[in-house]
This record gives sequence, structure tokens and C-alpha cells, in this order.
Amino acid sequence: MIHFYYGSGSPFSWRVQLVLEEKKLPYEPVLLSFQKGEHKSPEHLARSPHGKVPALTDGSLVLYESSAIVEYLEEKYPTPPLLPRDPGTRAMVRIEELECLLYLAETFGAVARQAFFTPAEKRDAEALATARAEVRAQLQQLESRVAARKGPFIVGNDFSRADCTWLPFVEIAARAGADLDAATMPRLVEWRDRMRARPSYERSYPPHWRTK
Repeated sequence: MIHFYYGSGSPFSWRVQLVLEEKKLPYEPVLLSFQKGEHKSPEHLARSPHGKVPALTDGSLVLYESSAIVEYLEEKYPTPPLLPRDPGTRAMVRIEELECLLYLAETFGAVARQAFFTPAEKRDAEALATARAEVRAQLQQLESRVAARKGPFIVGNDFSRADCTWLPFVEIAARAGADLDAATMPRLVEWRDRMRARPSYERSYPPHWRTK
């Protein structure tokens, strides 16, 4: 049995959970409370030595880092595939994962620190506005790439790991004040609507968002 250790609202956790749901794998979700410091507990540090989420166990195998986990799930449970068979398209999926996890995530971190982890009275309004603009610029670049591919998903016609990777960041960025602009990002707005309609979205929706 797969056990999935995650934090509500973590885009890296959400990414893995979308993969689990899209592959329709049976798993036991274990929600760790950031407020209670459960991600820093000795039990979790034994699974994830940096005290981060997500982590996953599959029998005796213990994994951490979302990229390693999604790679393992694709190789161990290849049906349905979330990587295309064509080598070129497969490479494009991995490029989009890197675009999100390396470039967007770095910019997004500045937004998250101000919007989510800094009390309102202590926020740097100018720094937050600058970070939001940088996130929107990254999303505008994604809009251009998606439009050029002319498909319903991030990399063309087939749903892939790229969609699982980008969606959590897009949704959380919106909550941090860097939402998609329907006028300049129509492809991404349509894509997000399409993603929200998938059963995996509802089943992986961050629990603490349901209470707000």
C-alpha cells in the first residue's frame, strides 16, 4: 500500500497527489499539519530528512522530493501514462516541469513569503507587487508556449505530468494575488477550467481551502 505524506496547500504535494489520482492508484493520504510542526517531527524526518513534503512510501520503499516521486510512479505504474511515447514530446513535458519547478517556483517563493507568511501589517507592498508582476510575466510566457502548441493541455493534445506540475502553482498564485488574466491569457484560463473539471482536481483539492 502506498502512503502519501503531504501538506495542504503545498504545490509540490499537490503535484504528486494529482499524479496518484490520475493513475487511479490506491493510496493512504496522511495530512501533516504545518502549524503543529508535524513535518519536522522525528517520524517525518526519518522519511524526509529536510523536513519537507511530500514524502511517499510504497511497501518498504521510502521516497521524498516530488520529482523523484512522480518519476517513480510513472516507471512503477505506467498505466495510464503521463509521459508521451514520442521522445521529443516527452522532452517537452520535462522542459515544462523544469520551467515550473526551477523558474516559476523561484519567483513564486517571493510572492508566497509576503502573501502567506508575513503578517499584513509587516508586508512590503512594493516587493509583493514586483513579485506578483514577475509571476504574471512567467505565466504570460507559458501562455505563449501553450498557444503555439495549439492543444488543450500544456504540451499539446495529451494530458501529462506537465499539467500536474503547473496547475498547483497556478491555483496558489491566484490566491496570492497573481491570478490569470483572461484578456491576455485565454488559453491558460481555458486550460485551468478544463483541469478543474477533472475528477483528480476535486479529490486532491487542498483540505484547508475547503474550510475558507
